[in-house]
Amino acid sequence: MARPFKPPPLARDTTGFRCNSLRAYAWKQWTMFEATFAICGLEPWEKLVFVIVMSLLTFLFFTGLSRVIPSQISLLPRIAYYLWGDERVLNHWMDHAAASVKEL
Repeated sequence: MARPFKPPPLARDTTGFRCNSLRAYAWKQWTMFEATFAICGLEPWEKLVFVIVMSLLTFLFFTGLSRVIPSQISLLPRIAYYLWGDERVLNHWMDHAAASVKEL
């Protein structure tokens, strides 16, 4: 009966991710970003355009989110009524949140 193949142990760490420096961490994050969006095959100027467009879209998304969420607060009692059948659940939660903020 044949034994399963067992590779020999490595003499040193070959992953390159065990370094505790900021530069190594930034390189790892950039590599993961490139692999996630498949931009590792692009030319440098294409990568720059991609990063600028993604940054602009992210900025616009969070700007829109910060403008929409405050206008949705007035709908919370209606949402609470549809979810729990009673607005008092929301009032209790809001009172509890306000009390915890006052403790700070």
